[in-house]
Amino acid sequence: MIFKLWSPWLLFWVSCTAQKSPPPEFVGPVCDKPPCTRRVIKVKMYIEDSLWDRMAREARGDPTELLGVQMDIIFRCVNRLLQHLDNGGFKVDFARDVVKLNRSEIVLEDTYVDRINGNKTTKVDPTDIISQTFQFQEAVQKLPDRHSTDLRILFITERGSDPTLATAEETCICNPDWFGCVAVFSIAFLDNWGHNANVFAHEIGHALGMDLHDNQFYTSNPKSRLLMWVPVGFFATIWSPEAKRRINNQDNSCLTKEILSSKEEEVEVEEVEEVDDIFS
Repeated sequence: MIFKLWSPWLLFWVSCTAQKSPPPEFVGPVCDKPPCTRRVIKVKMYIEDSLWDRMAREARGDPTELLGVQMDIIFRCVNRLLQHLDNGGFKVDFARDVVKLNRSEIVLEDTYVDRINGNKTTKVDPTDIISQTFQFQEAVQKLPDRHSTDLRILFITERGSDPTLATAEETCICNPDWFGCVAVFSIAFLDNWGHNANVFAHEIGHALGMDLHDNQFYTSNPKSRLLMWVPVGFFATIWSPEAKRRINNQDNSCLTKEILSSKEEEVEVEEVEEVDDIFS
């Protein structure tokens, strides 16, 4: 889910004039100018009050440690996908720093400006993830230190009737003149927050520069492996050439760089070869 606004006429023109390509074959990450370094996305994470309280019941007390375990599960999976992007890939760094939303610096309002619906001032719908995303984003935009971290993520309980599992502001990383850099991830299972990790990686892909979806460039999605296709397949692991191109073209140079050790490079090559075997 992304928030770039396109006119109906432009969408019609693109869909009618753009020639879609056959489904892409898997291509491993490349390094254009060695040595390549992994880029670190520093995130701050907030837990919706009701989700925090549910985890507190699971933990029978302060859920901070349990939340840290679940964050490890999510971002271990997400980072394995992000490392397959070009020029060293990316890594989410969260340092187990989680906070309950109502104890944070975030001050939510009861209304928001709906950029999808003609910039109308709209009352927040707590059952709608897009409504909550705009509400959260506007609160982040008012922070005096909004650029002190690369991405702010709000975790909420999954809304059973809402098919949208996660959202993110597109092209917002390293883009201080854009809207607030936020994502909202919904959690389906309290004991396995990593269940939709590929969907979360998809959203981070939007924030890194993939402002469209693979559906607009390719005729099909073999074995549902393309990460930037919608809907995201449960076993999606592949960044398409178009997704890589757009992410490569975004200036993400503000991110901290982490040089990989020889051992880490060997492990990542093995993991890329595993993905290649799955896709072939």
